[in-house]
Amino acid sequence: MAIEIAVPKLGLTMEEAVLVAWKAAPGARVRKEEIVLVLETDKVTYEMPSPGEGLLHPLVPAGSRIAVGEVVGFLAADAAELARLALEKPGAAVTGEEAAAVAPAAAAATPSAAPPSSRIKASPAARAIARAHGIDLAALTGSGPAGRIVRADVMRALEEPRPAPAAPGGSALTVLEEIPIVGVRRAIFRNMHASLSSQAQITLHTETSAEALLRLRRKRKEAGAPVSYNAFFVQAIARALRRHPRINASVEGEVIRVWREIHVGVAMDFGNGLFVPKVRHADAKTLEEIEAELQRLAAAGRAGRLTLDELSLGTFTLTNLGAWGIDRFTPIVNPPESAILGVGRIEEKPVAVAGEVRIEARTALSLTFDHRIIDGAAGAAFLQTVSRFVEEPALML
Repeated sequence: MAIEIAVPKLGLTMEEAVLVAWKAAPGARVRKEEIVLVLETDKVTYEMPSPGEGLLHPLVPAGSRIAVGEVVGFLAADAAELARLALEKPGAAVTGEEAAAVAPAAAAATPSAAPPSSRIKASPAARAIARAHGIDLAALTGSGPAGRIVRADVMRALEEPRPAPAAPGGSALTVLEEIPIVGVRRAIFRNMHASLSSQAQITLHTETSAEALLRLRRKRKEAGAPVSYNAFFVQAIARALRRHPRINASVEGEVIRVWREIHVGVAMDFGNGLFVPKVRHADAKTLEEIEAELQRLAAAGRAGRLTLDELSLGTFTLTNLGAWGIDRFTPIVNPPESAILGVGRIEEKPVAVAGEVRIEARTALSLTFDHRIIDGAAGAAFLQTVSRFVEEPALML
């Protein structure tokens, strides 16, 4: 019996993907776990392994936008079954709906004087994405070998602002540019809307001394083992979640699920959108291990090589805007998580202690959480624990 090749759900919020390329020709024998196709979601490119062994019969052409669970091809057991599939389920033909979505955009984007796309040097992935989004390959400059257009060139074109037509005469407003909501920006667009529309979010703010944190970082730097502020806050969050496990939760339907694992995501901006890679089992890691993991994730993010596993299934998020000079802010929960901690810059301030005024380094902490499932007192207790860890790091040992 033929084996179905269906689009897997690669993340809790994933609904669709683009089939970028098939990695084997129709009729070719594909072994189990061999890469059979490439999918692109709003956040990652995923090389999908074959669910079994057989002769490939693709149903959907490269460049098509497909839904989670959709069957895009089959693996036939033998030549006879492959022939039967070819008759019963014609392969790799654009359906009417797909043609209506892709063809007009492609035709409008390609001037009649442009050279045929088949003569343009471009990778299969670049052609597929360009075809799906109506991008004219002739208008792009390739960064690959010998000027070949590669996937990164097409993705840059998608993210670039597109000039908009001027407003009609007499209008009070004219459009400077139109920025398409695609790629990573589309994922952020959806997630932030889902966050605020599906949760009852409340933010608690506090301020705490950062003197001990500064001393700790200075000693580690002098010892040749420097750590970032983010590594320290990830550890503080993870240890606090151990003491307040119900903060480490999500809502699924009519059930609150409290997670055993503690996977802390850290918001990072690599210049092309916000990503939140996860530090897995952060509560079981030392400060040095957390720092090494953050360094590895940041390097992967800058190279565009973060995997789906590194970006999904977090239980809590840290966002730190201190490097941008922000004192305090209201972070937005990263669904399906239920809480997020925002950290502001460290700033010297006058503080009254025991009747005397002294200058002290302080930082603001802001906890946003879903008030439907986390009570104000529980959120305040968690924030107080994190604050104590910042003031006295030895408490985490």
